[in-house]
Amino acid sequence: MALPALVYDGDCGFCRGCADWIAARLPAGTPVLASQQAHLAGLGLTADQAAGAAWWIDGDGTRHRGHRAVAAALGACGGRWAKLGAVLTWPGVSLAAAGVYGLVARNRRRLGCRDCLTETTRGGPALS
Repeated sequence: MALPALVYDGDCGFCRGCADWIAARLPAGTPVLASQQAHLAGLGLTADQAAGAAWWIDGDGTRHRGHRAVAAALGACGGRWAKLGAVLTWPGVSLAAAGVYGLVARNRRRLGCRDCLTETTRGGPALS
């Protein structure tokens, strides 16, 4: 598997939209993978981990979850997006970003994800 890579919930329309947005800004060839189609074990992730949050896996295999995955992915985009990613790692900002990430994750259905509260390809609820 080519690294770095972003792993997201492919069952979620909101997540797919966000993944498409970041994919358009990442360097060409950077994998942006729906967790349902990714070889998770090869990325050091379990299905439960992938169901619970987005993940960024660095080139050295270091894994970042949730808001830290977003920050790392933005960092890989370069330019002003990298600066925003760096800001998201600042101590006070990181705490707030974690709260916002959790709030968004719990309310994806209200943000355009019609499938987020139905059964997923993993057999469980899409909103873990």
